[in-house]
Amino acid sequence: MNSQILTNINNFLKKRLIEVFGILLIFAGFFILASVSSYSPEDPNFIYTPENTDIKNICGFYGSIISDFLLQSVGLVSFLLAVNLLSWGLKLFVKKVINNFTTKIFYILIYLIFGTTVLNIFYNESFWLINNGNGGFVGQAIKDNIYYFTPLIENQYIIYALIILTITFFILSLDLKFNEFIKILAFPLNTLKKTIIFLKKNKKVEANIDNTTEYPD
Repeated sequence: MNSQILTNINNFLKKRLIEVFGILLIFAGFFILASVSSYSPEDPNFIYTPENTDIKNICGFYGSIISDFLLQSVGLVSFLLAVNLLSWGLKLFVKKVINNFTTKIFYILIYLIFGTTVLNIFYNESFWLINNGNGGFVGQAIKDNIYYFTPLIENQYIIYALIILTITFFILSLDLKFNEFIKILAFPLNTLKKTIIFLKKNKKVEANIDNTTEYPD
């Protein structure tokens, strides 16, 4: 009896700790998303930290430091990292487990490589990320090393393949089951469908009201 009670207490505490860790990941995901979204090149960073500066980042000093590091290193792919943390946090909070966590980390490394390379080749110029562009210095380094061996990296079909691989490994890293992935893809379509049905119902109601309204002679 005592062993059963201890087991129940242990399971309870374990689940609560997992939930707390999930909440921390969700918080970290929102923090990174907010920091990166409000990034300003004029804010303090690891190299340049001026005194008495009006920080524009909505997450303050630490937000400006973290966003600068992420954007300068992996560029716009930083947004995908934030989504990863949010997805993992929700998984831990709701289902208390992330399947094959080590594999998910590997998927992140793969889509970081492909994503930063694509951005550096295809869409690197940025008025926002003025130092290392949209692909960051990671994308620049990878592109330069690959280009040293073969210039085919800039072929448009290679770029399309890298985009597909980036999206594929990003989806795999989210730890989504097939039916969950289908629901996410179908969500915009279902929302549009419901909106159209709602608007049609409103028009029918208005038409019925107009038909039943009696006007005095």
